[in-house]
Amino acid sequence: MKLKSKQSKITRRQQFKLFLSIMAAFAVLFLTLGLIIFNLFQSSTYKSIDKDIRNQVVSIQKQPNMKKQVEPDPHDPNNHFNNNVNKPNPKAPFQASILVFNKKGKLLNKSSLGNRYSVLKNINLNKNNVNLKQTLVVNNMNFRSILIKVSKKNNNPMYAGNYVLIMQNIDTQIQAIENFERILIITFFLFWVIALVISYFLARINMLPIIKSWQQQTEFVNDAAHELRTPLTIIQGKLEYMLTKPNKKIIDEAEAISVSLDEVNRLNSLTNNLLVLARSDSATTNLKFELTKPEFFLKDPIVPFKDIINSQSKVFQINLNDNPTLNLDRDKIKQLLIILLDNATKYTPKNGTIKIYDQVEGSKYQFIVSDTGVGVADSDKRKIFGRFYRVDKSRNTNSGGHGLGLAIAQQIVNVHHGNIFVRDNLPHGSEFVVELPIKHH
Repeated sequence: MKLKSKQSKITRRQQFKLFLSIMAAFAVLFLTLGLIIFNLFQSSTYKSIDKDIRNQVVSIQKQPNMKKQVEPDPHDPNNHFNNNVNKPNPKAPFQASILVFNKKGKLLNKSSLGNRYSVLKNINLNKNNVNLKQTLVVNNMNFRSILIKVSKKNNNPMYAGNYVLIMQNIDTQIQAIENFERILIITFFLFWVIALVISYFLARINMLPIIKSWQQQTEFVNDAAHELRTPLTIIQGKLEYMLTKPNKKIIDEAEAISVSLDEVNRLNSLTNNLLVLARSDSATTNLKFELTKPEFFLKDPIVPFKDIINSQSKVFQINLNDNPTLNLDRDKIKQLLIILLDNATKYTPKNGTIKIYDQVEGSKYQFIVSDTGVGVADSDKRKIFGRFYRVDKSRNTNSGGHGLGLAIAQQIVNVHHGNIFVRDNLPHGSEFVVELPIKHH
């Protein structure tokens, strides 16, 4: 219980770290995207404003040819500016205002400003700002402006030789930017909440294979330790027993030595199988795939089992007729067949029948090893290919198995892109079916 509690605690900690990392990734993504969008919107807005102002500048500096006129005296109370003189030309956009200053900084177009004059009257000429774009705040109103010096040769006498301040009100644009910023923040917050939920589920989903792998590894280590402990305990006991009788001859302790050797053989078999599985997990197994036919890899494992099965008063039937072309590692498939025949031999009772036959199903070649033993329960059919899983542990222990054979068989079939499964052999017993892809020319 303590071990499970500790594992659960570590799992929760890892899941929380994964959750934080996913949340951080979402946060960086949303923040970066938001800043990019906001800056693009703000930049495009000011570019549009500056483009309008630039068009005004071009229009002022390149006035169309006009009939030469005598510049009126602005101090003459009896004089009224005509449309071409009293009003700047061209007409500015509705949000734009044009202020014309002489060299002394006096505003020359008060009358053309109309009611805007009350707002702009306190603006003074600053010659240092010529050709400099600025954002001005006047009476809580925002303006984008530029001051230009107009050539004396300009065709409009109002502009010729004077300073022209072009101002465009940008309150609407600033309000739009602020509204956009507010919407962006609200959207960011909503997406943040959604990201919290998504991150939580992603963390859980991503942790599932890790937890499963961890559990499998823990079970594998525990089972391996258990399997190793039994023969080591037996060997240790036998050796300690022999040490209590140092004067005995080898012939007198032959039984103890024989048992110890049997357990050593079990250890060798177990460690070899563990090494096979470890190499398969790390994908370091060297495979020699070649085009071949069943007659070249089924015969060698079957022949030695004939004598073994017959010596145990069991019946061995062989019915192999199909011979398609396959691409596989012959040695690995031989090892697979030996595992299946060995299992069938172990669990088939005296006078029982072991059979191997083949068939073609679509694009798959199947060879089947059947027995007339006790069979495998439906609840165990998928589990028996797990490492160290044994349906009847006491029976497997007595027969010398350690629950790794079918796990190795599963690994071999997987690397050949095939399939292996077990089904009932009616009226009793089991059939292990191996499917391998047929190589079409």
